[in-house]
Amino acid sequence: MVCEYHTYNVREAIIEDLKQLDTIVKVVNDAYNVSNDGWTTPKHIFNEERTNNKKIQELVQTNGTTHVLYFALDGETIVGTIMFSQPDENGEAYCSLLAVAPAYQSKGVGGQLFRYLLNQMTKRNIETATLSTFAGRTEVIAWYKKLGFVEEPEKVDFSWHYKDATTVPDSHIELVVMKKSLL
Repeated sequence: MVCEYHTYNVREAIIEDLKQLDTIVKVVNDAYNVSNDGWTTPKHIFNEERTNNKKIQELVQTNGTTHVLYFALDGETIVGTIMFSQPDENGEAYCSLLAVAPAYQSKGVGGQLFRYLLNQMTKRNIETATLSTFAGRTEVIAWYKKLGFVEEPEKVDFSWHYKDATTVPDSHIELVVMKKSLL
């Protein structure tokens, strides 16, 4: 069976994207929250909103400073997000905010976003891409491995998320750290 994927336009976020602020927030929250039954959603771990208008507005307005934010578009509509932090003193940059609207999941958007992001990081001479994902999410970890990421032995406590949360999961949650050499 051959799968053909539509090619989406991926580009760096610009101020004009704030016209779609509600759409961007919905894409991210739907990808991460209980409204989504997709294979990537961590709804079994927490049920807080991943972001809000204020946070996304700030990311767009400060894009290119401490981070670089990208959007995937279907026509003029934003259907996905991803970003990376500026590299640290070791040349490592953290990848985050990968989100794809539920209607676009399993259609190649996430892979296209990530490949674009990694290409942009390479062009900026970033040595290593780093990310973290929930331990035990074998399907997500396997997907990152297909993109060339390697699981590190270290685990990170997810408690940093709780500082803004109104509900906290009962169990201890760990994140797996994954890295990919870019140079």
